[in-house]
Amino acid sequence: MTTYILTSATLLPLLALSGTLLMAGSILHRLGQPLQRAFLAVLLGICVWLIGDVLSLTASDAQDRWRWGLVQFLGILTIPVAWLALVLRYLQPLPEPLPLSRLLPLLVVPCLALVLLWTNEQHSLIWRFPPGTVPTWGQVERTPLYWLLIVAYPNALLVWGAWRLLSTWRSGQRSDRAQSLVMLLTVLVPNAVNTAFLLGIPVLPGGVAPAPVFFALCLLPVAWSMRRYGLLRVAPLAHRQVVEQLTDAVFVLDAHNRILDINERALRLAGRPAPELRGAQIGDVFQSWPQMAEGRITEWRPGREVWELRLSTVRNAWGNTLGQAVVARDVTTRAQEHALAQRLAHEDTLTGLANRRAFETDLVRETARAQRHGLTLAVVMIDLDGLKAVNDRQGHAHGDALLSAFGRALPGAFRPEDRAYRLGGDEFALLLAHSAAEGEPAVHERVASIVRDVQARGFPELGASVGAAYFPHEGVGEALLGLADERMYAQKARRRAG
Repeated sequence: MTTYILTSATLLPLLALSGTLLMAGSILHRLGQPLQRAFLAVLLGICVWLIGDVLSLTASDAQDRWRWGLVQFLGILTIPVAWLALVLRYLQPLPEPLPLSRLLPLLVVPCLALVLLWTNEQHSLIWRFPPGTVPTWGQVERTPLYWLLIVAYPNALLVWGAWRLLSTWRSGQRSDRAQSLVMLLTVLVPNAVNTAFLLGIPVLPGGVAPAPVFFALCLLPVAWSMRRYGLLRVAPLAHRQVVEQLTDAVFVLDAHNRILDINERALRLAGRPAPELRGAQIGDVFQSWPQMAEGRITEWRPGREVWELRLSTVRNAWGNTLGQAVVARDVTTRAQEHALAQRLAHEDTLTGLANRRAFETDLVRETARAQRHGLTLAVVMIDLDGLKAVNDRQGHAHGDALLSAFGRALPGAFRPEDRAYRLGGDEFALLLAHSAAEGEPAVHERVASIVRDVQARGFPELGASVGAAYFPHEGVGEALLGLADERMYAQKARRRAG
């Protein structure tokens, strides 16, 4: 049975492994972003390399040491591909997933090399060693295919990525140059120490492979930047800072309406911490979340607040939908001001009744509704008597009090579905739904009851003349109003004659 004995030489690889796992864990909540997925692939490759190295160094059995050494190549061969994908995503102003048509060809050679490595005993195409012996790394004879597949190809990918970064470093601004340099160091430093190691120069004690340790060390600033800002490039970083300072709430959703990112204002609106929100369905967080369409403003009322939502679909270069960005703006104050303006535009401030404009609008709407459903509608015109005498004897303030008393009593004398209006001066009107001529005496009696009540409050001069006309039997629109007016003035004339 193989035993594994830890020594001081394995301390550094174990620390590097712990740090790499922590880096991987720190970006797990951002895996919806292409740059972070590529970075995680690099970190996992380093973890495999370090695990294989530690177990190879500590195994007591020579055969197990060799097998764990072979496991390391799973990380060694995949790290260059993952790192190149990271560089290519980093160099995009708006990183998008690396297309499979580009990623899969890059993985062909590593996959072939791994198959040949793990089956080398059957064909000896990668290396040769004396039959019947357990090989050690210092004894194997490496074939040209080894140098081509396992050395030349991975280093070609690293050089390719480094060249792309170097071009950006040369042409970039100061901040871009600094960030590109950090990315360059993540590959140059590990390769430099690995070259020294292969040449026999001791870098770490105990024969520990230095490359994965230095890789993990050099990726620390990259991991910190991704944890803090999400991206390294200046444009996305500036964009992130601007979004955080917006007074609008910003939600970034994936194609399944799950929350990928959220700014500070949106966090306050949700009332929950960011870790709970990321990955949650937006409809579960906000039960009243509406359906939206791109290019249209959608009103949203969570509670007493009023918000305007604007949706933008996020697409890649091929037009495929990746998700949505929703900007929510609090327009509660504006909505309240608009509602107040609308109310004032259609309301008589003295009596609190709707005004002439509202009466004209409602008359058209209610007439159309009655016609559509075969209903009746009564238009009642009311003209107060005695207002001029009150104004002349007691002043306009007393006259306004009379108008206010009558106007505020008028709606209470009729049904909730009926509406009362002050048209101006001493003119009032009523729209009575489902009312026919047979009910006109009751209308006169209710108005007379209001008059008696207001007279008892200190306005004995008050009187009222009433005229009614009925839709559809007596006309529509102006004809109906004219007939109601005619009947009202006829009653006024009879009262004066009597």
